[in-house]
Amino acid sequence: MKKIFGILIVSFALFVSCTNDLLEPFTPGSLTEDIAVNKSSDLVRLVNASMNILTNRADYVFSSIFTDEAAPGSNNGGQGITTDYVFLMNVSNGSAAAIWQSQYFALARINRVVTFADQVVATSPADQQLINRSKAEALVLRALAHLKIMSYFSTNPKDDAALAGVLADRIILTTEKPLRVSNGVFYTAIHKDLNDAIAIFDANTAPAYAGIIKTYYPSKALAQALKARAYALKGDYPNAEIFANTVINTSGITLANTQAQYNAVFHTHSESANTEVIFRLRRTVQQNVQTTNLNNGWVSVANRRNGSPFYEVSRALYNKLAAVPNDFRLNTIVHLTGTSPSVIDPNYATATDVRNSDIIVLQKHGGQSAVTATNGFNPDFMVSRLSEMYFIRAEARAAASDLVGVGTNLKAILDARFPTAQLAPVFANPQAAWKGILDERRKELSFEGFRFIDLKRIGTLAGATLDRDPSEYASSAWSFPAANPTNLPLSSFKFALPIPQVEITGNALIQQNPGY
Repeated sequence: MKKIFGILIVSFALFVSCTNDLLEPFTPGSLTEDIAVNKSSDLVRLVNASMNILTNRADYVFSSIFTDEAAPGSNNGGQGITTDYVFLMNVSNGSAAAIWQSQYFALARINRVVTFADQVVATSPADQQLINRSKAEALVLRALAHLKIMSYFSTNPKDDAALAGVLADRIILTTEKPLRVSNGVFYTAIHKDLNDAIAIFDANTAPAYAGIIKTYYPSKALAQALKARAYALKGDYPNAEIFANTVINTSGITLANTQAQYNAVFHTHSESANTEVIFRLRRTVQQNVQTTNLNNGWVSVANRRNGSPFYEVSRALYNKLAAVPNDFRLNTIVHLTGTSPSVIDPNYATATDVRNSDIIVLQKHGGQSAVTATNGFNPDFMVSRLSEMYFIRAEARAAASDLVGVGTNLKAILDARFPTAQLAPVFANPQAAWKGILDERRKELSFEGFRFIDLKRIGTLAGATLDRDPSEYASSAWSFPAANPTNLPLSSFKFALPIPQVEITGNALIQQNPGY
């Protein structure tokens, strides 16, 4: 297949701390040069390099801006307001291209780990365990990447016959021109990788990484959580509930249950062991660069009013978070106290200068320590948290018309997010239950890359739409092209992103999604 990302130059440094730069387009799942991988430490470094590539903020930022989590900020200089925020989506869209490319760029290296793990000769039985663990980690990462591709690019992830993406479950030669395959093929590959990884983890005796918190590496718990996520995406809730239950009951991980603990998860990453996080993509201070930092997806300098926020927390989301007093999530997500905090205008709906009178600054990723400077704090990317498993279990109860069960599972999260126990939500019918789940997912998982996919997969069941406040469309504050944008219906073809033009240029036979 023709190269879609150019020639990947490989050196030993690649294994140590390779950058996240996408050079030129390259073939999904391929590398253009053989890499000398001949010992277990090489596999570990290649797993690290793969995870580094996956720290691409495109889907976190895109999902928030395209939906209703973020709104143009006081210092917006045009970022996104002529593209993603107004739902302009075409084959040249940068967000779609970055989501596609980063997954396949990582898959190129992940597939090398899986392939070479079966070829590296161990120096001892203990060394063989290290090799096996690296293979298991790579299998989980491969499933994660394929799951993200299907979530964004399939027209209907619940339909086995609908197209997903290019299946990169092997090293693909640059002379090949692979086509997209069906969701059914993707699901089979995803679950096989996760099952194989779980089997390896069950038998593995490699010692824990020295000085490394376990959530920095793929684990058995992550494999089980991804199986729950994949089954929920498919709409197979009996199986989704089985694996969500398994993670909740056997992972040893518990929900953060104080304001300090919840803040620590996102602001400092110093939460107690086995609290909240199943897996995160780690970032280091050496990687603290504005072009790739997670927090810099919404602000130029810092998570403060004077930190040049070009996107802020949407008014609609803020209103949801502030509706019930003492919700820990409000103070974690929004910078409300301290240096240069948000300005909350109680009369924002009639304000003549809402852009400058109502500034709701996001601080979820990195808190006040996330400053674009040498050796500044560089927030990790949250990939899987325990709260998602409770939501999946709630969805399973909604699918079974067990409205009490939905309330019970949402209460488990709410009890952990408030200083006192909360009443279990009560729902009159299944649609109301789905809406309750969707609303809580919006508050809990905001700015973590879920909202776009959540609306796509359960928005219709909930009778929901995008929820943007009219103040966020004030033409006097922001120069939107043509007329002010209106909410995008969930039936829009744009909830399946286009196969990027760079991919089509390299492989004219690949199938494009309808509408593009």
